[in-house]
Amino acid sequence: MSAPMSMHPRIRWRARALTWKNAIRCGRDADPAPPRYTRPMADGKTTMYHALKPLFQPANVAVIGASNTQGKQGNTAIRYLRRCGYPGGIFPVNPAGGEIEGLKCHASIAEIPEKIDCALIVIPAGPAVEAVRGCAEAGVGAVIIGAAGFAELDSDEGRRRQDDVVAIAAEHGLRILGPNTNGIFNAHHKLSLGYNNSHGDALTPGPVSIAAHSGALFNSIAPRLRSLRAGLSKFVPVGNEADLDMLDFLEYFIEDPDTEVIGLIIEALSDGARLRGLAARARNADKPIVALKLGRSAAGAGAAAAHSSRLAGSARAYDALFLECGIASVPTVEAMAGAAALLMNRADQAFPGNNALIGISTTGGGAALLADHAEARGIPLAGNAAGQWEGRVAETIASFDGAGQIRNPTDVPSLGGNERLSELFEAQEKDGYSGPLALFTHLVPTLEGSHDVAARIIERHRRTRTPAIAIAPGGLTEEIEAGYRDAGIPFFTDLAAAFDALSAYYQAYPAAGAAVAPKLDAGLSAGLEDAKEQLAAAAGRQFLTEVESADLLRGLGLPMVECRIIDGMASAGEAAEELGYPVVLKALAPDVTHKNRLGFVIAGITGDIELAEAVVTMEGRIAGLDYSATEVPLIMQPMAKGAAEIILGASFEPGLGHFLIAGLGGVYTEILDEAVLIPVPAAAEVIEKRLAVTRIGRLIASIGPVQPVIDTLAALSQLVADNPDTIAAVDINPMLLDESGATAVDALIVLAS
Repeated sequence: MSAPMSMHPRIRWRARALTWKNAIRCGRDADPAPPRYTRPMADGKTTMYHALKPLFQPANVAVIGASNTQGKQGNTAIRYLRRCGYPGGIFPVNPAGGEIEGLKCHASIAEIPEKIDCALIVIPAGPAVEAVRGCAEAGVGAVIIGAAGFAELDSDEGRRRQDDVVAIAAEHGLRILGPNTNGIFNAHHKLSLGYNNSHGDALTPGPVSIAAHSGALFNSIAPRLRSLRAGLSKFVPVGNEADLDMLDFLEYFIEDPDTEVIGLIIEALSDGARLRGLAARARNADKPIVALKLGRSAAGAGAAAAHSSRLAGSARAYDALFLECGIASVPTVEAMAGAAALLMNRADQAFPGNNALIGISTTGGGAALLADHAEARGIPLAGNAAGQWEGRVAETIASFDGAGQIRNPTDVPSLGGNERLSELFEAQEKDGYSGPLALFTHLVPTLEGSHDVAARIIERHRRTRTPAIAIAPGGLTEEIEAGYRDAGIPFFTDLAAAFDALSAYYQAYPAAGAAVAPKLDAGLSAGLEDAKEQLAAAAGRQFLTEVESADLLRGLGLPMVECRIIDGMASAGEAAEELGYPVVLKALAPDVTHKNRLGFVIAGITGDIELAEAVVTMEGRIAGLDYSATEVPLIMQPMAKGAAEIILGASFEPGLGHFLIAGLGGVYTEILDEAVLIPVPAAAEVIEKRLAVTRIGRLIASIGPVQPVIDTLAALSQLVADNPDTIAAVDINPMLLDESGATAVDALIVLAS
């Protein structure tokens, strides 16, 4: 595994800040910080949508720090509010009083005669705390704190300020967006309360709502959405999340009737379990979620005690959680905008059982590029593996006199006439190929030809009601590009962004059947009870020894290798006779998790003489590291063999929860860095499905039965789900595979502090 990249300071701060909201149970002490302030709805019934009405649909707003100086945030925010046609009352607040932008300015929030639903605070962090207090005492429903200078500074003073505003809000029932944000945007209610450049753009209400950990990206994604004819409904930069966090806004968007597609621009999340629950609600509401994960770094993983924790890494854990939740993941802002354009208007879309992609190109090279990009993202192409057609499509192609070789993706010139494109579509649809279409095009020699291709693509799109995308890296005429957009076909000039958006569409494709819930294996009940007792007895320790770990896992039915504790040469000889040569000798130092690094493993011992030498050598190594013989027991195991080594285990990812891990094992665990993650809890059916589509799963299936691996991971899921606050990580490394099954050779259970 390559050295972890250095994590961006902003991402690193947010990851640390999440310890306020969800206690880190990964064997490391969290920095002392106050708990996150959360408040249940007052009547126990009010939805998040109604609870946040003062923030998204205020009747009156105040701007604290209003100014007549153009360029200042307090002036910009007022001008943008008026420019967007906000219908409510706008109340500038500045101690100087007077008039600002033609509006009466009040010296304080307390002087405003009207009830203020939402206040934007655009003064420095120090006085902002008292401004929050004034808002709370005046009965304001929600405040937006624009200033930086709070917990993101990672200083005592910054944390104290943030603690103070949280305490004020808790006392008075005030909701806070921020601090360290740039406002809020609700196109459907003509609310553009902020000072990002895009707050000043013309409002075109649409169905896409986005919550972001980077407010500046508002100015990146809003124009891109407009160019794709996908308007914004809401945009919320969540800032420091002192009170309201990203998942609160996700819940709001699910309930919001003006939102069809939800975007999340994520640095780090605080509650993986809540995300899973909200994602299920979004699926039930038919509102796809698209996520852009920022800071895809595994920094810090190298310090973990267990191999499984190093293999997890934030990026992999988020990808696994998104996959489990049915959340589409994209790598860029452009792809997020494109995905939103493809996923909106789902009520008008068809979702055929066969959703294989139809590729059309006006050039042979473009057809090859379509195939390459589809394969790279796992997007299924219609036709057989070679792109050849059968059935009615093959018959239709055979009727094309003078045509060239026609496959999928299809090079239009090879058809021998554009009119045959419509005939090809008709035959494909009769054979059940009415799924999405990707067009790679350019300006053909006659402008009429480009118009003709566009007309046939648009007609198919209207008829099938499935998405289509048009890709022209060199661009087309404004008229032709507008024709695609007006027909609801997103137009791209970047091939990678187009296919990343298309990949998101496939990731969010409606799944058949309900999610499979994990079921407790009755045979595990006794083992789980015993495991809970063993873990309780080890409270205060960092990890269980290899022998203790193996005993616990053996009690869950896992295929652990036999093990003998030995005391000197005499007992070593007896153990070797019972186990049979060859054997392995190991030393169990109390504070050592990886024995190989200290030479505490001697393998391949084939006889009594080698065994005697190995015992002497091991005792010398123990003494050389200032351990006593009583501190470091010796154990012996049979020398197990297998066709391949894998690692199975579980790891805790801060803010997200536990994940099962399956990867290449032994000494190559980090070198080859090949692993699959599955969020806990996981049903055996889900584990089987996830393994089947990975290289690890295919490797296991090529050697022997997969069921022992599935059973082991299912048991680990039960163990971790039953002891989430006790277990930080579990390593079974290596597990040896052969044609008869699997044998676990080494095990380590790391305890949470």
